[in-house]
Amino acid sequence: IVTASPDKWSAEVATLVGNGPFKITGWVHSSKIEFAKNDHYWDATAVKLAKMEWPISDSQSTRLSLVENNQADMMVEPPVVEHDRLTQAGLLRISPYLGIYYYVFNTQQAPFDNVKVRQAFSQSINREALVNNVVKGGKKPAYAWVAPGLSFDGKDFRDESNNYATENKAQAQKLLAEAGYPAGQGLPPITLLFNTGEMHKSIAEAIQEMWKQNLGVTVALSNQESKVFLESRSQGTFQIARASWIGDYADPMAFMDVFTDPGNDAKYHNSSYNKLIEKAQSTLDQPVRLTAMHEAEKLLFDDAVIIPIYYTTQPFVVKPSVKGYFWSVLGLADFKTAYIEK
Repeated sequence: IVTASPDKWSAEVATLVGNGPFKITGWVHSSKIEFAKNDHYWDATAVKLAKMEWPISDSQSTRLSLVENNQADMMVEPPVVEHDRLTQAGLLRISPYLGIYYYVFNTQQAPFDNVKVRQAFSQSINREALVNNVVKGGKKPAYAWVAPGLSFDGKDFRDESNNYATENKAQAQKLLAEAGYPAGQGLPPITLLFNTGEMHKSIAEAIQEMWKQNLGVTVALSNQESKVFLESRSQGTFQIARASWIGDYADPMAFMDVFTDPGNDAKYHNSSYNKLIEKAQSTLDQPVRLTAMHEAEKLLFDDAVIIPIYYTTQPFVVKPSVKGYFWSVLGLADFKTAYIEK
C-alpha cells in the first residue's frame, strides 16, 4: 500500500491503514472526517460510540458556533474573548499539553543571519503581557525550549536549568545598534509569517507592536493557509515565522533533536549542538544524557535560534453530556470509552 502510493496512502480512506477503536469511513479534506466503530478492534466491547464525525475548520469562531448551535459536542481552542463566558457556562476545560508556541528565525537569511539581531528581537518581547492579555487559556510564558512536565527522579527537567530567554528593552536596543542597525535604521524589510488563524494573528499583531515600540522596527505581517505555510517554512522562504512543537513522547529529546542537522526550519547549523545531542542519544546513563541536553539547550539560546513565547495548554469546549473521553499531555484525544449521556 505504501509503495503504491508513498505520498498519499495515509491521506485517503481507501488506502489508510489503522488498528484503533475507530476506522475512518469518510474524509472530505478541509471539511470533515467520519469514523465508525472498528468491530475488529481487540477491545471492541469497551467502545461505546457507533460513529463520530469531526468537522474541520481553521476558524475558532466557526468551531465554537457548531457546538453552540448543537451541530457538534466538542471543539478545541475557543476564541480567547469567549473564555470567561464559556467558563461561567461550565463549558470550558483546560488540559495540560506538553508543548511550546514560538517564533523561529531563518538563521541564513538577512537580517536574522546576525545573532545580535536575533537576540534583540527576542529580548524586546513581553511574554507575561502576551499571555495575560492576548493568549490566556491557562498558558505559561516560555523562557526556554523544553516544556515543563518531564520529570526524572522527581525533578522536572525545566526546573533543573535556567530560563535562557530574557526580556530587556535597553539591552535589545544596544544589541541592534551593535549589529549595525541603531533604532532599526538600515534594516531590510522584515516580514513575520504565520498560518491563518485568529489567535496567530492576534499574537503577531501584539508582537509587531512590541517590536515597533521597543526597537523602532516596523515588521510586516503575512499569513498563509496551513499547507502553503508549512512548505514555506520547510523551504526556508521566510525571515521569521510562527511555529509550535508538541512532544510526541515523554522525554526532553522529543524537543532537543528538532534543531539538529540536517533540515531544521531555522536552517541552524552548530556542530557542538549536534555532538551534544548525539551524546545524549548514545548513552543510557541518565545524568549524562540530561546534562548533555541541558548544555545543548543553552547553546540554542546563546545562538538565539528561536523566540519562545508560551508553554501550551489545550483549552476545549465540551458539552456536559459527553463522558468517558481523555486528553493526554501529548495532545492526543482518546474517545475509546467516550459516550453521550442521555
